[in-house]
Amino acid sequence: MFPKDQDSESSDPPRAGRRRLNDDLRNLADDRLAQSVATDVHTGRTSSLSRAMQLRNAPAELEGLVKRHLAAMRAASIGESGMNRIRADRLRAALDILECLDALEDRFADQGSPYLGSRLAGRAARGRLEPEDRLHLRYHGARGIRDLAVELELIDVIEIRFSITRSRYGMLETLHGRLEDVDFDLRRCPPGQVVIDAPNLLRGGDLPRASAEDVSHLIDRLVPED
Repeated sequence: MFPKDQDSESSDPPRAGRRRLNDDLRNLADDRLAQSVATDVHTGRTSSLSRAMQLRNAPAELEGLVKRHLAAMRAASIGESGMNRIRADRLRAALDILECLDALEDRFADQGSPYLGSRLAGRAARGRLEPEDRLHLRYHGARGIRDLAVELELIDVIEIRFSITRSRYGMLETLHGRLEDVDFDLRRCPPGQVVIDAPNLLRGGDLPRASAEDVSHLIDRLVPED
């Protein structure tokens, strides 16, 4: 590689006009790539957003733009009511998980095991979710993560695996799984380590949370009965 010549044109600082032009061209290229990825998912050409991005060699930072294009395509094809039905279906998976955990603790309530409840956390707790969004849930109890896995398998949760996450509240175990084509993370939050109204466990800041009852009400609002 040749050293830079301070008197050459290549070493001159870029002009503002040229920089804006380059930025505009880059933004246009990014937008076209994001639109192509979104089209692959929307038409069913690719089974998932992550797979579509991989096949198109799209950088991770374009995911938000891809999702915006995908949301616009879906809204144009099925309308807001159609999207709400999809959102409600995904929330039903969250409801099944929350109710499963609550029922587990109800059955063994006489054991005196601490249990504060389970919650859906993040945008989905307000009903704001897209079909490819992963759900985030919290279990505020003392049972082991593998005991929870055994219980969730009874409601047909599949592809279960485990990980440990470093959070603002120490190391927390996470169960990753899938229920009815809905991917989710269930984080075990032991009482005394993580309070039930804790904010974002990784970055801090406000975070919506919803109990099983709250999620049921969300579903009713998204798809009200005629």
